[in-house]
Amino acid sequence: MPTFRRQVPVRLGRRTIYLDMLAERERVNIELDGAASHGDPRQREIDLRRDALLATTGILVVRFARRRLVHEVEAVRREALAILATRRAGATA
Repeated sequence: MPTFRRQVPVRLGRRTIYLDMLAERERVNIELDGAASHGDPRQREIDLRRDALLATTGILVVRFARRRLVHEVEAVRREALAILATRRAGATA
């Protein structure tokens, strides 16, 4: 795994948002979603809009539910590594 920066502030227009875990070289932000706030459809819409804004800056947002992080640790790790490897390969192509 690369070194991630946590709670990285990013300015989007007049707003500053904080990214959970940013792999700077790959420009991948991994968001760790808890069930409490992310089960709400309104919060989901806010997340989707935020992810779209980040995409305009070249940052890919990958979301993992807390449940998966607790119960499927190795699967989440493999998925994250595959995404990061793809982004690195795309950067060198």
